Amino acid sequence: MRKRTKWAVVAGAGVLMLTLTACGSINLNFGGQEARMQAYVQGYLDLTYKGQLNQDYMKEMDLTEEEAQERYEQGIQVEVDFFENSVGIIDYPTDEINQRLMELYKEIYSHSDYTVVSSNKLESGNYVVEVTVRPIDIMTNFTPDDFQEVFTQILSDMGITTQEQLNAMSEEEYQKVDAQYAQKVLDLVEAQLPNIGNGEEESFTVQIEDDGDIWNPSQDDFDRIDMAIIDYSNFGY
Repeated sequence: MRKRTKWAVVAGAGVLMLTLTACGSINLNFGGQEARMQAYVQGYLDLTYKGQLNQDYMKEMDLTEEEAQERYEQGIQVEVDFFENSVGIIDYPTDEINQRLMELYKEIYSHSDYTVVSSNKLESGNYVVEVTVRPIDIMTNFTPDDFQEVFTQILSDMGITTQEQLNAMSEEEYQKVDAQYAQKVLDLVEAQLPNIGNGEEESFTVQIEDDGDIWNPSQDDFDRIDMAIIDYSNFGY
């Protein structure tokens, strides 16, 4: 039981957001042309954030449509877990809440605004691909205090106003409160979907290194892009 989790204001600083999917490695026959390096990054981003199945990318990565769709779903689930554990703080997510969040994040990510600008070969023989991102702004409409207020109001309506009263709740009682909280928080976020937009453009690079018989994209570079796709700055990310 984690009854104390939402009583204090949520603090996100210091928690690392996970990447959506493993990027894998590019076969040797993918390299040698700047355009193909650029196409790889485009295909990776399109699959990760929009669930778009780029046939050239799938062929290069030796992915079936089923495997590509599974990667997309796994990536969305990572973001759902991040919301449940670090943003919304849902202690007992039900299957219903998890599915609702899956659909919510698919919709949010459909508004991803990124552009694969260029690809250049370095003197080292590696490639660097430039990407610009305009972060999705939906989470800038909220702060941890807003979600905390939802939780506090539910407790107040039940006559619970102290930590001691909260601690005295049974596991079953607390799970019911948590379920109400999750529904109301998702109601708040979903209500902002019609107003979703994107922030100021930010620039990133993805380095693709010659690792002998494979081209190895930098996962750290993809991580930085991932952290910029949705603006979670109000939550310390």
